[in-house]
Amino acid sequence: MPTFQVAQLRHDGRDVIIVPVDRSFGKRSPAEQARIQEAFQRSAAAVDMPGVVVPVWEDSTGRMAFRAPPPWHDFLKSIDMIYVATALNRSLSLEAR
Repeated sequence: MPTFQVAQLRHDGRDVIIVPVDRSFGKRSPAEQARIQEAFQRSAAAVDMPGVVVPVWEDSTGRMAFRAPPPWHDFLKSIDMIYVATALNRSLSLEAR
């Protein structure tokens, strides 16, 4: 069961769990990205960690890419991977299914 360092944050009264993932995540199909994101969301729920799970990765241009619901886009566009690295404050184990 791999364990990831995550940033659990509260922004504008909403909880988010930012999960830095490998850059190869961006090359996966949308269906595979969704499957992985859902697995992280299940794992967060299993340990009572509130928030929407948002995988983030560095794209080919060195910028932060993300997979998130539209209400989170403005916030996520305002931060970068350095911000995420300094905000890591929890661990989340990904349960295999």
